[in-house]
Amino acid sequence: MTYEQALDYIHSLSGHGWVLGLNRITRLLGRVGNPQNRGKFLHIAGTNGKGSLVQLSGNLLMQAGYRVGKYTSPYVLEFRERFTVNDEMISKQDLTAWTARLKPMVEKLEREGVFITEFEFITVLAFCWFAQMGCDIVCLEVGLGGRYDATNVIAPPVACLIASISLDHTAILGDTVEEIANEKGGILKPGSPAVIYPEMNPKAARVLEAIGAEVGADIIRPDPAHLAVLEETPFGSRFALCGREYRISLAGRHQCFHAQMALALLPILRQAGFSVTEENAAQAFCSTRFPGRFQVLCRRPFVVVDGAHNPEGVAGLGEILSHIPCAKRIAAGMLGDKAVEENLKQLAQHSDTLFCLPVDNPRALPPQKLAELAKPYFSRVEWFPGLEEGLETALDGLEKDEMLLVCGSFFLAGEAVTALGRLLPEG
Repeated sequence: MTYEQALDYIHSLSGHGWVLGLNRITRLLGRVGNPQNRGKFLHIAGTNGKGSLVQLSGNLLMQAGYRVGKYTSPYVLEFRERFTVNDEMISKQDLTAWTARLKPMVEKLEREGVFITEFEFITVLAFCWFAQMGCDIVCLEVGLGGRYDATNVIAPPVACLIASISLDHTAILGDTVEEIANEKGGILKPGSPAVIYPEMNPKAARVLEAIGAEVGADIIRPDPAHLAVLEETPFGSRFALCGREYRISLAGRHQCFHAQMALALLPILRQAGFSVTEENAAQAFCSTRFPGRFQVLCRRPFVVVDGAHNPEGVAGLGEILSHIPCAKRIAAGMLGDKAVEENLKQLAQHSDTLFCLPVDNPRALPPQKLAELAKPYFSRVEWFPGLEEGLETALDGLEKDEMLLVCGSFFLAGEAVTALGRLLPEG
């Protein structure tokens, strides 16, 4: 099996859809020796911010000298980004070898009437590879929800981290914040402390606290009033907490609160035997880079790509934009199952121009339809059947002191980064 054949096989499993439940993955894990039982984990859920918490907490542990696995989704440029150890992606050889090993087991289960989904397959592959690599700890990002997500087969983790919770994937997780919090709170386990987002929706916080009390998991919610944001720029922020000043290289006020969660994690990690310090955290905060999250590709003109795709994420993006006093153009592509009109309303607060782009995903909203929905909110709306054509038009006539923001979907972000790499001037 070649690497390309391995990827083709993995993606072929997407035909089974995204089906929540733990029975199928449990059966496959049993056939490969239950590698998930041989590691320690930080289990990370939430609507927005999961990826940031994976990076910040993982980098903190790496700064302390530990061998850290990270399992994340989605990827931006390269499928193998989803599996890393100390920020090195899984090799093509290892991904191919594990796919070849797991494929006959999956086919045998199919003959028994059990159909493994793509996410279940790559989650099993991740557990196998992290065990092979001898990780000290793995930062494990939930795929969707929590309670019935494929990652929720692990024993009680060292800790859980739950990022901000808001409405998203409502057709699957529920129509209210309380219902969604109930699903995400399904990762809470006896004896595993959980750090939750400082500015968590109060209704979601109450649900999480009730679940924690029921299962025996301490819920730690850092007080946002203890944190003072001192400076915000497109390249990061400066904040003060407990008498110490920190810098974080991720843009947005919300990233300061993610850092506050990572600091609240320190005593839990120490209790579990990890030697970590505030200095490790400080180093991690100022060195963390995250593709597709307010990723600056060019400074003059100012060109940024961001994967924000739901109202809360777009609100966070808008908060960053409010600190950038220049004329802005927006190019966007979105999936049809998102809150598109609410996203558009928020984006229109920062620009009167929208270029509607295609997204290479079966759930994508056609750019012509996006344009129709956008016309009430933007004075200039154009749509394009091709991504590069749309980006070329968006860049045309953009002054050195103006900004182009490309946003709306992580599925768009990777393609846009590649295309803009060809279109933008070098340097």
